[in-house]
Amino acid sequence: MMKIIKICCLCLLPFMVLAGVDNTDIKNTGVISNADLSDEAVSAQAQTPYEVMISRLDLIDDRGAERSLRVLYPHKIGRYPLVIFSHGNWSDNTKYDALMRYWAGHGYVVVMPYHLDGGGMVRGIFNALRYGQLGLIAERSRDIHWVMDALPELAQQSPALAARMQVHNIAVAGHSFGAYTAQQMIGAGAFDEGAERWHYARDERVKAVVAISPPGPMFSTITEHSWRQVDKPMLVTTGTADVNEKFWPDWRLHLMSYETARLGHNHSLVVDGADHYLGNLICRPERDQPPQQEALRVINSVSVAFLDWQLKGERRLDAAWVNDAGAGLAVYGQR
Repeated sequence: MMKIIKICCLCLLPFMVLAGVDNTDIKNTGVISNADLSDEAVSAQAQTPYEVMISRLDLIDDRGAERSLRVLYPHKIGRYPLVIFSHGNWSDNTKYDALMRYWAGHGYVVVMPYHLDGGGMVRGIFNALRYGQLGLIAERSRDIHWVMDALPELAQQSPALAARMQVHNIAVAGHSFGAYTAQQMIGAGAFDEGAERWHYARDERVKAVVAISPPGPMFSTITEHSWRQVDKPMLVTTGTADVNEKFWPDWRLHLMSYETARLGHNHSLVVDGADHYLGNLICRPERDQPPQQEALRVINSVSVAFLDWQLKGERRLDAAWVNDAGAGLAVYGQR
């Protein structure tokens, strides 16, 4: 039994998102006061044109289980594109407000599921034992499909969302393992070594992907060939300190999806000095590391510009604009 647990832990560790449980979600739709937010989330709110609302909605999923969705959206009534966000492994959907409030505050409805491998090490290991590595990958992508299928029910349960969501204008985003989950929606595959076959979870409803620090190759499941079918617009972000001695000793491994996806739709952003968690701003706020505020600012600015281009038809990203927005901290690539 201990051997099985050890193997499963090794399967989970590559994604390096060992956040603890934090279920202090806000259950009723309403404007969030600054007292409820981290300093970083308050800062993000202050920099946005729209006041942000937040709610928790509980639905029964396609497995018959009750699932909680964290939803952020502009207070101002209007029609806004939809972004579905997949959190990192062992983290949860409450630990990315420094990013999500900025996106919502710039005119997006953000829906965040809570995956089976989220909520800390114990829950993550339990579900690794239950589903296995390929099983967890499949369950995560199933979560994203279910959210899209459940949009009519979300609208029925929440008149506020019904008045705001553009249900046919969708991007998927994610961090770390969640970035790979997002990439699955536009063609990324997982290899089943035992059956010698690829598994795909593509969904044509998705127009674009934002992948924040996606993994490179991991064991036999996620390989250098995993992204060869990706053929829709994708922004991949990483940083020059986004390293781990065991699994990605070189930060450039996070760019493998950008470098191997089909030509014509791929965009990259490399932020000087940024690590996997932007210090302690996303995924693992308990880390005893200084917050990387400038890296957060650059990723927020460029990711919103990318979404604006893909979902709102606004100006194209180009190196000159990114270099100006990044104030010398970022390098933009396109292929």
